[in-house]
Amino acid sequence: MSKIAVFFDAENVPAKTVPEIIAFLSTKGDILFQRAYADWSITNTKSWQTQITKTPITAIQQFHHNQEQAVDKAVMMDAIELAIKHEDIDIFALIASDNGYYSLSLRLRELGKRVIGIGEKGKCSPIWINSCNEFTYFQDLEEIDDDILLESESTKDSNDLEGFAVEKFLEKAFDSTPFYKDTNTVLLSQMWESILRLKPDFTVKDYGKKSAREFLMSFEDKFKISDDGKNQRTFFVEKIENRNSQRKTGVIKRRIGCYCIISADDKKGDYFFYRNEINPECKKEKLEKGMKVDFLVVKEPDLNAGKSKDKNGRATDLKIIK
Repeated sequence: MSKIAVFFDAENVPAKTVPEIIAFLSTKGDILFQRAYADWSITNTKSWQTQITKTPITAIQQFHHNQEQAVDKAVMMDAIELAIKHEDIDIFALIASDNGYYSLSLRLRELGKRVIGIGEKGKCSPIWINSCNEFTYFQDLEEIDDDILLESESTKDSNDLEGFAVEKFLEKAFDSTPFYKDTNTVLLSQMWESILRLKPDFTVKDYGKKSAREFLMSFEDKFKISDDGKNQRTFFVEKIENRNSQRKTGVIKRRIGCYCIISADDKKGDYFFYRNEINPECKKEKLEKGMKVDFLVVKEPDLNAGKSKDKNGRATDLKIIK
């Protein structure tokens, strides 16, 4: 697995993009270094200071001293020093919209490092973009919800949503794990590493299970577990893709954290929906109670299920009907 060092020019990177950036880079390998540079005494870094209390990023203080690009120079010196001292670091991620970083990118590549650049669309010049091995924009990163497991949810409905929330969390971990060779499966051990990168304190004991394999097997409609048949078995995980092409209409019944509950027009039950699965054409729309929607059925409701959370169906690709 690749090892990554991440450098943020915090004076021109929105703090709100940090979770999305870290999630994106985590799919590339193991992040060993995370550093953010700024003059932390200035007022416009307050949102960053709040973010750093939740994310393990080392804050580096750099006063400007009436000189231009003081932060840029500090990032450049530290990145080159790290590249020379740590041969094991494969990837350097430079998070900035400042086009002056192209020279650092080229130097890192000369030292044999792969460079990933991330910046704001419309502000990054071709020379900065083309100096990187790979470049992406803040606006194109997948939105991350900190409350995906309902940790901050205290409503009476959270018990009903718990199973659905865990499913979405596991799907996210699977999607951030590299496929094994040329297959559509991932190694169970690597998927577990992805789970812990997303949530370091996650434990299957909270769900009454003894092992990661037993835990994932309890989501039999979402994941398939197999092994290589050897004495020291290696386990693989495959995600069962939805092949249901049926669409329905309904009304948003409730909003709970990053989820919605939809009441279908056919009166055959309710459907859970994770808001990040909204159709891209409707991403900018705010979902409200009572809103008319069209959605793709992932799983039909089972009104005869023993537990209330299992009675609800699953929905995706939600579109707003106007």
